[in-house]
Amino acid sequence: MNLTFKIFQWVDEVLHPKALINNEINQEDLLKLESGFLDQLKNYTEQAFIGTTLSRRHTTIQLRQLVNLSNTIYGYLICLTSGSKHKKTSSELRLIYLHLLNALEKTIAAVSQSEPKVGSKIPLTRYNYSGLKMELKTVVINCLNILKRFSIEKKLYHLIEREFLLFINKKEINQYEVDYIWNLIRQIANLELADTSELIDILFINEFNTRSFFDFYSNDLNSRLNDIPNLHDQLLTIIAEQDRFNGLAGRKIKMFPCHVSTEDHFKTLLSNKERHLKQLIDLRRVVNQDEQFSKSNHRLKIFLSVAQLGLFIRLFVEKGLLAKENIGDQFTFFASHFSTPQAPFISAESLRKKSTDVEFATAQKLKAHLIGMLNWLNENYNLSNFKGS
Repeated sequence: MNLTFKIFQWVDEVLHPKALINNEINQEDLLKLESGFLDQLKNYTEQAFIGTTLSRRHTTIQLRQLVNLSNTIYGYLICLTSGSKHKKTSSELRLIYLHLLNALEKTIAAVSQSEPKVGSKIPLTRYNYSGLKMELKTVVINCLNILKRFSIEKKLYHLIEREFLLFINKKEINQYEVDYIWNLIRQIANLELADTSELIDILFINEFNTRSFFDFYSNDLNSRLNDIPNLHDQLLTIIAEQDRFNGLAGRKIKMFPCHVSTEDHFKTLLSNKERHLKQLIDLRRVVNQDEQFSKSNHRLKIFLSVAQLGLFIRLFVEKGLLAKENIGDQFTFFASHFSTPQAPFISAESLRKKSTDVEFATAQKLKAHLIGMLNWLNENYNLSNFKGS
């Protein structure tokens, strides 16, 4: 009979708590059962792992068998309740189950130590992880409390919180994953983070390669670029970001080994952004090479900043001088046909955003321009004393 099948059958038929309690088994019989199981476990281990050259696939299969065996016995342990009619037998049986589980843990640990690359990827037993999980949760909560003290964006905090809790509540977790989360939490706990960018660097270095983290960085980068009206300055920002991450030495250990690395994600994103901006700059350079063509295309220079121009357009819209319909098209028109001394090429997205995200200094400066225009009308058309002025 296959030894793996034999030991599983023996555990199912002989060690099940219902079978043992219903048969009113005594202490001596329980000790014999424990001794019998340990003998079978020893024979299984010798045949499965010792004295032969094993492939990693074979070792993986056999280790998983031991993990399944441990989970079965752990299930028996959980089924035992303090309310059992046979409290004495239940208590003695609980102790036997614990002895068997500890013996299995020693066997799994010994094999994993001899084959660390295999052992680190095998799921922990439910018995092993039951205590470790509570410890991990405590450490994660302490880490999150530390992060709350720093000036980091709430979106990034909640992202980390969600990913940590999902990670430790996985149906299966292995030693590789436990070591990863311990190391990352230890690094975060020992740092004084000045801002969000420093935390992003730590997550990047530690290959926190979740999709949500990549999306967060991508959205954050787009938001920063939208605040920069000049395409050349946007390109400089992208180059600075590339230099930033090139200077960070990433670890080979990833949070999710089968997922694309954070480094590859970030480099691809920044490379695509750089290429897109260069294409836009080249296209606009071609369009504006001929000054006459530029004039015929009605690109006029206005002596306002991009922020002031955006607010000026918003005033026209709010006071009914421009229609409120198709506002996006209107900002695209102004961005395409006007330039400022500091921004020969205006981003329509930036122009529209600055029309609503208005700083006090911008509003104050525009007000001065408008008062100057009003004074000019008064002086040149004698409106000062006009009753309706």
